[in-house]
Amino acid sequence: MRPNVVAGLTVAVLALALVIGGLGAGIAISGHLGTPATTTVTTTTGSSTNSSSPFVLTLVVTINNLFNSSALDMPAYYVLGSHGLQSSASISVPAHRLIKLVIINYDDGNATMVQSGVNVVSGTQNNTIQVASNNYINSTQGLSGIVIRGPQTLSTVNPDDLAHTFTVQSLGLNIPLPTSSAVVAYFTIDQPGTYVWQCMTLCGDAAMSSPGWMTGQLVAS
Repeated sequence: MRPNVVAGLTVAVLALALVIGGLGAGIAISGHLGTPATTTVTTTTGSSTNSSSPFVLTLVVTINNLFNSSALDMPAYYVLGSHGLQSSASISVPAHRLIKLVIINYDDGNATMVQSGVNVVSGTQNNTIQVASNNYINSTQGLSGIVIRGPQTLSTVNPDDLAHTFTVQSLGLNIPLPTSSAVVAYFTIDQPGTYVWQCMTLCGDAAMSSPGWMTGQLVAS
């Protein structure tokens, strides 16, 4: 679906700036999609076992994935765990705990929204996300090395910049991803259960309907 691969080093630098940039924590509130349940997200490849700290879930969106001989060049979500990239078909998260979700998006092409409004953030702390991308971050050379301007806090993403979303409609959670970006969001899931996550942009029928590509389950327990 997208012709070009974003340079790994660029995204790694952007992601590092976000992760170590002292990003604050918070509690999810009602969003714009559906009727949100107050709920929490956790993965088997999460962070510290200290329940007082956020559970860190890192997802990576890649492109040029081979689906089959007739459906080429599909985007896909992966979970970044201790053993590298892992399937996103079923993402396990803890309930009743703050989640810090980091999404590194390598897709540099914009996409068409499945429905209006999916470029609007909902279900996260203050209904905002923190974004570093080619459009929202820059750097200069300083006396002690590179000086990076911090991430932008956004409540909406320009539709012309939108590549994908991470959306759980039953929770009112919607996180839009700008092209070539690293995104950080905070939220909680207070009701254990199994929820469907999906991308709400047109990324190819095969990817959008196949678990582990642009849809899957989010299991909160």
